[in-house]
Amino acid sequence: MEHKPDTYLEIPTDLQPFIFTDEHIITIQPVASSVAQAAPSGLKELYRLARAKIGNELQTLNPTLASLALETEHVNASPELHRYEALFGRDALRVAIDVLPIYPQLTRATIVAFAELQGVTSETSREEEPGRIPHEVRNPSDTTAMKLTEERGWGWPYYGSIDATPEFIRTLAGYCNETKEGTAILFQHYVDRNGHDQIIADSLDRSVQWLLARMNRNPEGLLESKTVLPRGIENQVWKDSWDSYFHKDGTIANHTQGVASVEVQRVVYDALLDAADLYAHALGRTSHAAELRGKAENLRQTIFREFWTEEDGGYFVIGTDRNKSGNLRQMKIRTSNMGHLLYSRLLEGDDPRVVSYREAIVTQLFSPELLARFGIRTLASDSVRYRPGSYHNGSVWLWDTYFVAKGLRRHGYEHLAHNLSERLFEIIDNTNTFPEFVRGDSQDTPRLNTRIVDVWDEVNQRTNRIEQPPQAVQAWSVAAILALQHYDHMNGQRAMKPMSAFESRIFKSLPK
Repeated sequence: MEHKPDTYLEIPTDLQPFIFTDEHIITIQPVASSVAQAAPSGLKELYRLARAKIGNELQTLNPTLASLALETEHVNASPELHRYEALFGRDALRVAIDVLPIYPQLTRATIVAFAELQGVTSETSREEEPGRIPHEVRNPSDTTAMKLTEERGWGWPYYGSIDATPEFIRTLAGYCNETKEGTAILFQHYVDRNGHDQIIADSLDRSVQWLLARMNRNPEGLLESKTVLPRGIENQVWKDSWDSYFHKDGTIANHTQGVASVEVQRVVYDALLDAADLYAHALGRTSHAAELRGKAENLRQTIFREFWTEEDGGYFVIGTDRNKSGNLRQMKIRTSNMGHLLYSRLLEGDDPRVVSYREAIVTQLFSPELLARFGIRTLASDSVRYRPGSYHNGSVWLWDTYFVAKGLRRHGYEHLAHNLSERLFEIIDNTNTFPEFVRGDSQDTPRLNTRIVDVWDEVNQRTNRIEQPPQAVQAWSVAAILALQHYDHMNGQRAMKPMSAFESRIFKSLPK
């Protein structure tokens, strides 16, 4: 439990609607926003994130750092704009798969690097487990690493992510399916953390074994997260703020037991099918492939049963936690997470139930509560914990909206996908940066936070950062814009298909 502050600050007028009666402001710190005079180059920023010079062979690229400050401000930028200048598993893998059609060499380098970093033993301070892909990789003597070790007890690399491992499987499968090298990468040699010679197929095996072991220990066969450290990451998913998973009344998820996020189950479902295909077609292990496909189908039915609610017109909830007896409880809040289910085999087909799920998701995402001026809000604006400047509870993340657009396009909603893409391009044009996120309010121009705001939460007896500036050059944002530009280049002369009656109805409801 944290020490309660002695004094509080006056609540600024613009924050008054978003401060609870049991919260008190303890910090308001202005942070100079990043200013760029010219339109940014996605290619240039990708190379900076990969620590390479433009013109070098792409094979020399490294997995991307999560973010950087603007190059013109890199030395003088606030420490707050240098927070994530490190290798993060989830971040680098998603960049790798987004730019795969453009820079397959970067994807390959990322796969090999994380095979080398994959967990080989069980060690509590690192949350390392055999087969687990790390969350955050830093040199233990790095200033930030030392601070995290002192304050939170983390060892390095830190493995506190639940979704990096299935994302690794997905990235590897994507590379095998979409490049000239194909499945030959499975026989690429590397040296693991124990100094042993391995091939990438061994890393695939270890990832799948880790995934199955976690699922088999779970009563419902879900992939839940629960830190084993007193101060580990509580929500070991992309929305990893401690308050981003909560119930409709605002009660924070029960982190003393497992929490399952809906979009993580989607990643797992596709990863199981991806691994099954690799085993069947590249490694000749058909019985193992059949087992994984059966596991995936069971998970699919569990997702439909445990994460769907008929409330508020029907939607997929953000996730589940457990009560004191260990029984699952839905966290019934509307979030962008449901949109991730569109980019998946999970909702493919013409089965009426599946069609109704797809259409319900699209309807919710384009509702006034979830659709902001510049993209999809992370949290619906009518939720009790909605704050437009928060990190995960109301802001608009460029990558998140891009991923929704990919899912829309997958199911033929091209006009809606294009609409979201245009909103993202507006952010880049107006800010001359590749920000992590913009505020989720509906101003005429995209707004970036320019302050840090911390509150003391009386109910949970801890400090909560409810506002902070976005990183100026975020790898997910760079990759999203590059992928959209590539899509436009490849499809620029192709006329979009006519809208279906459903898509037309949604499109006509959008604000002009």
